[in-house]
Amino acid sequence: MHSFKTTALAAAVLLALSGAAVQAQPTSGEIKALKGTVEELRKQLQELKRAQRTDADALEKARLDELRKQVDELKAQLKTKQDAQAAAVATTTPTEGESQEAVDARTAASKADIQGLRTDLENYKYDQSRLQERNIPSVTRNTKIGGSITVGVQSQNPVAAAGNATVTPGEPRKNGFSAVSAGLNFSGNLYRDYEEGKNLTYRIAFTTGTNLNTKNTYATEFGKNNADGSQFNLTDAYLRYSFQPVSGNAEDPLGTITFGQQAIPFGQDPQAIDPEVRPVINGAQFSSALGLSTRQTGLVVAGDYDPYVDYTNNYRAPLVSYALGIVNGSGPNKQDNNSLRDWVGRLVYTLPVDYSSWFRQLQIGTSYYRGYGFPAGTTLTDQSKSTFTRTGFDVNWTHLPYSISYEWAYGKDELVNSPANRATHPDGFKRGVGQYVNFGYTWGEQFLNSSKNQGKFDDFWPKSYQAFLRFDSWDPDRNVLVQNDHNYVTTLGLNVFFAETTKFQINYLHTRKQTGAPTSAPNPRSTNGVQAQVTATF
Repeated sequence: MHSFKTTALAAAVLLALSGAAVQAQPTSGEIKALKGTVEELRKQLQELKRAQRTDADALEKARLDELRKQVDELKAQLKTKQDAQAAAVATTTPTEGESQEAVDARTAASKADIQGLRTDLENYKYDQSRLQERNIPSVTRNTKIGGSITVGVQSQNPVAAAGNATVTPGEPRKNGFSAVSAGLNFSGNLYRDYEEGKNLTYRIAFTTGTNLNTKNTYATEFGKNNADGSQFNLTDAYLRYSFQPVSGNAEDPLGTITFGQQAIPFGQDPQAIDPEVRPVINGAQFSSALGLSTRQTGLVVAGDYDPYVDYTNNYRAPLVSYALGIVNGSGPNKQDNNSLRDWVGRLVYTLPVDYSSWFRQLQIGTSYYRGYGFPAGTTLTDQSKSTFTRTGFDVNWTHLPYSISYEWAYGKDELVNSPANRATHPDGFKRGVGQYVNFGYTWGEQFLNSSKNQGKFDDFWPKSYQAFLRFDSWDPDRNVLVQNDHNYVTTLGLNVFFAETTKFQINYLHTRKQTGAPTSAPNPRSTNGVQAQVTATF
């Protein structure tokens, strides 16, 4: 810009001098001096022109250098992208014999991939938060919800007697459907001991169903409704403390203290109260007749000693298992009716043999119960408490596919001191004896520990079948003055386990008793019946 201004100024001077020369005639000296000035100005003008060309060339060169630099940078970026694209193609292209998993493992994630993963993660977090808040119930402590549903059908010949007219009017019937029971339970951990594993847990369970008369003289007389009808009852309600550490090591002994309403530790069949754990639809006759198949409220200490462990087959068998309890004795959901407590104890010995032995899991158990109560016929005026005892012995051998179990129970009850009782029971006690033997054969993999520990998808479980033959007898009064009162039940059954928590049971029963009419209702001496039911737990 400066060079252009200088040129313009020189041109203006020349024009002025030219104008002055035209108006006045200069002398020779003036002309000479003027020529010298003009020549000097011409030189300056040429220098100015050369300087202008130099500045323009320098500016143009700087612009060209800047453009060349930008072009080089763009070429470098293009080359970098081409190289990255070529490397990505080479990375994602599997070589000969290479799997796609290996290609994915050596492929670097792009920025778009990472951003997409972040977006998916945020969406997942939002969905889970919404699901937790709106669709999933929550509790203060960890809780597991479970339950069971049992429905069935039965048929009997001769027909079953009609219900009591004051309870359920009706006619004698041969078959029918029944919703046996439905249960709901809650269990969880109230205190987790991370140092020693001495945890505190709880369980609450409810059961509802039609209360069939379980105190009939023989168990297969279905359809006689209890006067209470259908009920919703509390079954289990207890806290359990593990005084032996639950360390996860199978070789450590177990020990628990259970306080609350629970099944009493007596025998095998009396403890299998719930349909989901009972192998036979009807329990043993002595279980209900002696009042053993019920729950009591109290304190029970249980555990085992010196377990034998075979890790290869996931097998654990303690040498001795024990249980000792003190309970009210008045039954479930009732206050105690006396100031004395009932005592119950059980001891089980397992033969200490290797897993490969044929005598594996051969168990011998004994049980004892002593209680106090008011016998039938007691009035408010005498309020005489009586004692009763229950003694049991059982043997169980389960070596799949074979199983044999035998159980014997003896009950002794003190009677009210009355002339009628003294006439038939001179010593004032009534004694009853029951026993059963069960032969079983199981085929399938569901009960094998090696199969149970494998992961199963949905309900893809191997079906298992269990066939059995059971002989059950009950003598309610062994006094020599009371004759012909035995009841016998023969059961032929099949259990089908077609899912992890679902089983189908069908039993054919032949019942024979020593008293009653020969063939006809309402109290036939011999009956045949078929019972079938499905039990599903969740």
